Amino acid sequence: MPREMRLRGTRGLPNHASRKVNPVSPRKISRPLPPEGAGSREAILLAALEAFARDGYDGASMPRIARIANVAPPLIHYYFGSKEKLWRETVGRSLGELRREADAINAATRGLAPLDRLRALLQAYCRFAARWPDHFFMIIAEARSDSARFAWVQENFTESLFDDIVQLLKDASIAGAIREVQPERVAITLIAGILLNFTVIPARRSGETTEEAANSYAGQLFEMLLHGIAAN
Repeated sequence: MPREMRLRGTRGLPNHASRKVNPVSPRKISRPLPPEGAGSREAILLAALEAFARDGYDGASMPRIARIANVAPPLIHYYFGSKEKLWRETVGRSLGELRREADAINAATRGLAPLDRLRALLQAYCRFAARWPDHFFMIIAEARSDSARFAWVQENFTESLFDDIVQLLKDASIAGAIREVQPERVAITLIAGILLNFTVIPARRSGETTEEAANSYAGQLFEMLLHGIAAN
């Protein structure tokens, strides 16, 4: 095409080449905003404990947990990412607290007689059960399903807590403070009794404070352990 025709054909059209073009701003990435209220995470954990204890892992849905906690469902994903992580944090929050308390008691009472150490440990277990009465059902649900989650709980928490009681019973027997018994069976009886008591009769229903209910039951349990219930 002749140059004159090309020029004539473009005459009167806007000159785009000479126009100043503003650079395109990079597109902003939408990120989740931090939730309002510091209690939201705590509310989710408490709601998750209630839901997992009542419905089991498979039956507890994230939307239901959100409704119990009175939060928007995306907030659960914001804090925990997945249902599995929420379950582990729910268990680890309370059982981890008990594990740390038991370790502290074991260290602080190392020089005491085995039965005195056992009493202190049972009181800690009673305080835990009084604070977290729904835990028993949640752990039993996982035990019955024989899930990998239950194996994780055993490996990280319950196995060592159980072993602590068994060892103190063995030490008490060796010291002559109690007669020879099967320590594993006695330990199961003690721990199951504590958990079941506060699941069936939570401290809030007994009219006592959590501390009062825990100390009262621990004292009665220890008395029965040493002296039985038969009248002298």
